[in-house]
This record gives sequence, structure tokens and C-alpha cells, in this order.
Amino acid sequence: MKKPLRVQDAFDFLEKLAPASLAEEWDPVGLQVGSLQEELHGILISLDVTEAALWEAVEHDCNLLVTHHPLFFKPLKRLDDRTPVSRCARLAAQMGVNVVSFHTNLDATERGLNDQLAARLGLKGVKPLLPSRDPRRPRAGLGRVGKVAKTNLAKFADAVGKRLALEHLRFVGDPQRPVARVAVMTGSGGGYFHEAKAAGADVLVTGDVKYHPALDALAEGVALIDIGHFAGEIGMVPWLAAELRRWARPRGFAKRIFASESGRDPFRFWNAGPAR
Repeated sequence: MKKPLRVQDAFDFLEKLAPASLAEEWDPVGLQVGSLQEELHGILISLDVTEAALWEAVEHDCNLLVTHHPLFFKPLKRLDDRTPVSRCARLAAQMGVNVVSFHTNLDATERGLNDQLAARLGLKGVKPLLPSRDPRRPRAGLGRVGKVAKTNLAKFADAVGKRLALEHLRFVGDPQRPVARVAVMTGSGGGYFHEAKAAGADVLVTGDVKYHPALDALAEGVALIDIGHFAGEIGMVPWLAAELRRWARPRGFAKRIFASESGRDPFRFWNAGPAR
């Protein structure tokens, strides 16, 4: 009879894939709710800790929810139902769902979210934009930079939209400017245009670009393509589910790994038509 798996076993695999040492200092990765010592019944992978994801975990009889975004970015003063964060924390505890998060460490690791985005956009000769401080991980780090077939910004933005199946994207820069070297940064990376420029990138593909960084990037001659936060990171769900199934298959546990289907981009777009 096989020894039952514990939450710790899955956590250890994920920690090897994306060690906490690769996370940014401000990032509260790791165990969010529960215990690593419980017997493992099933795993659900989700981009975010939401009430919908927690109910989805219960429907699949999963007692481990693995997310990209941590639940606790700010200190929680009370555990009640007044805020989405405290509601999710209470709900997870009541349901017996243990929650772990792998955030900037999953962005930075080899084959992680930035490598996944670079691959989806067809980048070649990919290297870290901000290499890891760990000399043992030369291919790890935040962001990636690589080459594409020479084109212009308008055509490349169109290709990005099609490759990522986007309804909408924004860009900063001359539509006709040449593009041959591309930087990517999953999540909110608009402030990294200086690093993109230093790496020789013609354009930085990222999300959550703010107004003043966009003005500064334009003045510095760096193009930006804003794909949104969700689109750049939702690929984490099927990819991490596949990685966990690969780990679970020889343990007879692969059928207990589930990819969340409840995640949605909260933004919707309205074409208001020409100004009057």
C-alpha cells in the first residue's frame, strides 16, 4: 500500500520548481492558509484566491489550492466577512482548503511565467531581462528578452493580440517603428522600460501600464504593449496543472489535479464610438 501523499509533498515539488529564494523580498509567497501536514486529497490551480476558486476546489474534493497571486499582500487586522481577502481566508479555513502561492518566484524561474509568455510570442534566443542574483540559476530572473523576425510596432502588436487571443490591447510608440528585439515582463511591468532599453529591446510587452511611465517610455524611445495583467499570467493555470500531473502520475495521483475554470479577467471593454 502506497504511503498517502501530504500537502507538504506537493509543496516541496513546487518549491523545487520555483524556490522562494527567487521571490522578491516584498512578496509573501508560500503557505497562506492551513497546514502542510494534512493528507492530500486533490489540487486545484488558480491564478487568484477567490471565493469562486475555493468553491471549485470543494466541488472537486481538493484540499489544496495553488495560486499565483498571494492572498495576503497587506496585514489583516480582523478575520471577518467585510473584505474579499478576509472572506476568502475564513472560507478556506472553514472548508478545509489549504492555500499556497508561488508568485514572483514563479515569474522568475526557468520555464516559468516569463518564459511561457516569451514562447507564446515566438521570441528566440531568450535571456533573463533582470538575471537572478543566484549564480546557480543563470537562466532565472524577472522578465525575458529575445528576438523576433524584423517587423514594425503595429504589425507586432497585431501579432501579440492574435497569439494571446486578446479582445483589446494598448500600445505606446510610433506604429511604424522597427521591432526586432522584444522584452516581456508578466504582471505589472511598465516601470521596467529602462531595463528593457538597456537590454536593447525595441518594445516591452507587459501589463498594467500607468500614464506617467508611458509618457516617460515614449520620451526615452521605448515602445510599450500593454496586454493587461490577466492575459500575461493566466497561462500559469494549464502549465502548472501539467507540471503537477507529471509529478503526480508515478504516484497514481494525476487524476486529482485540476485546472481552475472560474478565472476571468475583471476588465470589460466598451467601444464608445467617435467623440462628439
